[in-house]
Amino acid sequence: MRQIGLGDLSHLIGTLLRDPLLGDLWVAAEVSACSASPAGHWYMTLKEGDVTMRANCWKGVNQRLKRPLVGAMVQVHGRVDFYGARGEVQFIVDDIRDVGIGLAQAELERLMTQYASMAKHRPIPAVPQRIGIVTSRTGAAYQDVLTTLTQRYPCIELVLAHSTVQGVDAPTSIEAALEALYGEPLDVILVVRGGGASEDLAAFNSEIVARAMLRSPIPIISGVGHETDTTLADMVADVRAATPTAAAVKATPSRAELTQHLANLRYTLDYHIANRCTEADMRLDDYAARLRRAAPAQRIASYQQNLNYVNQRLQQAMHQRLTALQAQVERGSDRLTALDPQAVLSRGYAIVRDSAGSIMRSRQSSHPQQAIHIQFADGQIDATVTTTQ
Repeated sequence: MRQIGLGDLSHLIGTLLRDPLLGDLWVAAEVSACSASPAGHWYMTLKEGDVTMRANCWKGVNQRLKRPLVGAMVQVHGRVDFYGARGEVQFIVDDIRDVGIGLAQAELERLMTQYASMAKHRPIPAVPQRIGIVTSRTGAAYQDVLTTLTQRYPCIELVLAHSTVQGVDAPTSIEAALEALYGEPLDVILVVRGGGASEDLAAFNSEIVARAMLRSPIPIISGVGHETDTTLADMVADVRAATPTAAAVKATPSRAELTQHLANLRYTLDYHIANRCTEADMRLDDYAARLRRAAPAQRIASYQQNLNYVNQRLQQAMHQRLTALQAQVERGSDRLTALDPQAVLSRGYAIVRDSAGSIMRSRQSSHPQQAIHIQFADGQIDATVTTTQ
């Protein structure tokens, strides 16, 4: 069995890749990622279908070239190289021609245009109590959000809905996480992911995720990738943040700002209370002076004297009225006494009644042998009429 070291294998692969055919090539591909290093080199990822390859364009060369945009279809010239330290095949670029945009970029631009006007742009609550977050629990984005919230607004309650944020299953995973949060009593939802190449952010350019975000009953803040990245999720979110950290900042007030705001409110409240107290003291002083000028004690004494006089007159009038009524009653009593039939009888008169008890007022109402009753003052006798002459 033949055995070689890893370094020898790397050297052998590098030697094989030095074929002249691989040293002068034009390659057509889509740029799926492009970044510049602090030294000025360009590091790109070229893509065709499911095939990707890293490509480098050194500073001394790229100064005369236009940096390609992510999603652009390009023709690049250069040579194949093998970086033995990482065992990686890469393409060293010395010329770039822009030939348009790739199919994936064209589809993304179509979706961007379609969904551009669908965002609801609902306001974020000024002082939220519970925040939902859709991201990977193992990702740096989650830790960035936790750190930011702890520093800014530690009293917030964070509800994590874990999802994968990269790969074929990521869109449906993000959708499921969002739907889980829609049943929670939340004030706002963060959809966040750290930076990466365009293919790493592909899940957030999915219509599945966009439609799920538009179904949200509460505001959503997106914080996906770096500041220069714009995804379909950013387009449909109520608020777009440049990074996960920026999303946490937009979702919460600052503890320092709240403290200062409360201090300002307290100063304003103390100021207004002092002014109101001063105004009240001035009004009391004014009322006291007006009372002194009005001499209420003298007025009360005068009113009391008038009241006593009126009460005395009322008593006199009532006494006179009662006296007059008593005399009137006595006169009526005398008249009633004089008209009393018993009094008339006592003066020698009598009352004659027939057998039915009716008073006989004339002899003509009698007839012989009629039984009658005669009432005197001291009693009654029965009699019979013998004649009616």
